[in-house]
Amino acid sequence: MQSLIQIVEDDEAIRDSLKLLLEARGYSVETFGSGADFFGNGDPARSKCVILDVNLPGESGFDVLARLRKQGLSTPAIFVSGRATPATRAQAARAQAVAFFDKPVPPAELLGAIAKATKNMR
Repeated sequence: MQSLIQIVEDDEAIRDSLKLLLEARGYSVETFGSGADFFGNGDPARSKCVILDVNLPGESGFDVLARLRKQGLSTPAIFVSGRATPATRAQAARAQAVAFFDKPVPPAELLGAIAKATKNMR
């Protein structure tokens, strides 16, 4: 059974490129443009790992992760940002993110982080 990776990213081009990369590596992928879309149309409980953009319309990626935790889900999270600051990196570390990547996301490093995140979730 393929691991489901869910991507919450408002930039369609980035969302699509991440999806293509992960599908080429055998992952099942669902994409969402916002936290509202993710919670309204996705099934967060099925995800083996979620990739979250820090700066989303409406809820931030950190808000999305907080909602997952409030629902009792311990889904591993990877954050991505085009405007990373030391404060956002520290916030991701406090949230126990598996990884934090600047955009453009380095493919090999992302795949390594996903493998690490999903190793115990299969």
